Amino acid sequence: MKKLLSFSLLMVFAAAFSQSISDYAYIYVPKNFQDAKANNYGLTDLLKSKLKAKKYIIVENAADLSCEMLRAEVSDTSSFIKNKVQISFKDCNDKIIANTEGKSNIKEFEPGMQEALQVALTTVPASAPKSAATKVLKDKTEPISQKNAETNTTKAEIDKEAITENNSETFSNGTINYKKIIISPNQFILANPNNSVAFAIFRTSTKKDVYHVQLENGRHTLGYLQNGKIVVDNPQSDGSYTKEEFLKK
Repeated sequence: MKKLLSFSLLMVFAAAFSQSISDYAYIYVPKNFQDAKANNYGLTDLLKSKLKAKKYIIVENAADLSCEMLRAEVSDTSSFIKNKVQISFKDCNDKIIANTEGKSNIKEFEPGMQEALQVALTTVPASAPKSAATKVLKDKTEPISQKNAETNTTKAEIDKEAITENNSETFSNGTINYKKIIISPNQFILANPNNSVAFAIFRTSTKKDVYHVQLENGRHTLGYLQNGKIVVDNPQSDGSYTKEEFLKK
């Protein structure tokens, strides 16, 4: 009876755990974990590989952090006789969404720690974001931190049909018409339906109607809403800014 109760509690925990993490498409894996002991044994690359296999998009650039992604932290919780690791998934407010722990009977450090990490990941569900817009980006977008090797730009390629189906708002800078795609209450993009590329990714700031913006060329700037218009401070090569306005059509 005791074992049955423990198993039932484990299933309830796993169900709640799955509902939390699987809602996210992106997970940030830092180059170095906060627990210095966990920065050995090849755990970083192994974690990235296993999360990718579960359909998560791995973000490696801290500058690209947003509230639409989780941060993964690995801690070495080994005891004298067992290799153990704990994986924590945190949101943008540093709140722990879930912890999962794995153990290994292998005494050697590197293979033992790697096995423990894989055990810890067995309860992590595959990514399955519920938002239709998030699914579009997950399926059709390169990772935000992935730079194009030839042009050194950040690309976000989006399915043209999905743009049409999921959005009805069009904004124009006078030359090009862009579709506004709502990713979540905290994020939207302006996408060029002619070449299926995101011109800019907008993320909320602490000030109402003011956004952190990542442009197609990888540069970061600010944008804001003004009298129904979307305005972007476009950085120039000499360090100055020009104001680019997008009017709703």
